[in-house]
Amino acid sequence: MAVLNWVKHDLSERKKHISELMSHVRLPLVSREFLMNCVETEALVREESHCKELLLEAMKYHLLPEQRSSLVSQRTLERRPEGMRSYIFAVGGGSLFAIHNECECYNPKTNAWMTISPMISRRSRAGVTSLRKLLYVVGGYDGENDLATAECYNPLTNEWTNITPMGTKRSCLGTCAFDGLLYVCGGYDGASCLSSVERYDPLTGVWTSCPAMSTRRRYCRVAVLDNCIYSLGGFDSSNYQSSVERFDPRVGSWSSVPSMTSRRSSCGVAALDGYLYCIGGSDGTMCMQTGERFNLRTNAWEPISAMHSRRSTHEVVEANGFLYALGGNDGSSSLNSVERYDPKVNKWTIVTSMLTRRSSIGASVLECFNLERGLLQTSI
Repeated sequence: MAVLNWVKHDLSERKKHISELMSHVRLPLVSREFLMNCVETEALVREESHCKELLLEAMKYHLLPEQRSSLVSQRTLERRPEGMRSYIFAVGGGSLFAIHNECECYNPKTNAWMTISPMISRRSRAGVTSLRKLLYVVGGYDGENDLATAECYNPLTNEWTNITPMGTKRSCLGTCAFDGLLYVCGGYDGASCLSSVERYDPLTGVWTSCPAMSTRRRYCRVAVLDNCIYSLGGFDSSNYQSSVERFDPRVGSWSSVPSMTSRRSSCGVAALDGYLYCIGGSDGTMCMQTGERFNLRTNAWEPISAMHSRRSTHEVVEANGFLYALGGNDGSSSLNSVERYDPKVNKWTIVTSMLTRRSSIGASVLECFNLERGLLQTSI
């Protein structure tokens, strides 16, 4: 609206600039309601051919989410101000007989944890991912029920907000973000292991069904590598899985990938520098501290150094070129310990522990601007 208001302030002189100015507006990232009610109805936009093309581009981005990877332009990319830093958020989980809604975040630069606002709902076994400038938490288990509900966290306000629930209750699910969409894979609905997949579009607030995986997977993990979504391991209600499959949103189908060398349920998964890492988990007999990575160039799995602790129901995230393994269970107790993996030297290092023990933890990395100051201001 700023562009239109500026042009209308001196219409005869400034109308000639509208095409150039509108080309710098990120129309694909505004809400559909704003596009239809404020942009599409504006005569200045409809009368200028290039502006109409920009509006059409934005509408295509909204209406064809599976084609977003081919619609990438400067207008579809989020602004990234200088000073943005990666923070690791640890969300929910459980310890002893408690289910947490308490959350905390870690600054890798200061090696320190700090509390943030608690979630609206208590959740363990939830799916967590970041998308644009928000943190999303989906599904999980509240101590009594498996959940379809979801919520998102805004670090600027330090507040959680409910979003549209999924079509299916899911705990122990795999979650990731790709091309502006949030994907959830598999999980457990309280009665059976799931192979179904859904995606959420934050621009429309709508969940849509996607092609199902070939294998039912509870406690699977998913990650994005080379424009494909990989789903690894899990439990299919009778067997602990070493199998891996990948979904190409451009094609709309799942295909098999070479299996891991170990069966791994409730493992930690992350992508880094062209590799897909799978670390820890349970093979059905014990919690594991070993890890392996999938080399996309050789289409094969290769071992990496073992963690200091055995971990399952933990999370692994990537930040600043390192992997972080957080929380989980070592077979006897919930963990608050955290360790960092350096792929250059193939070594794990113990860093500052979380404030809370968390098994069945959810975690993700979100870029924030001066988060500590914002948390201080919102807590006053």
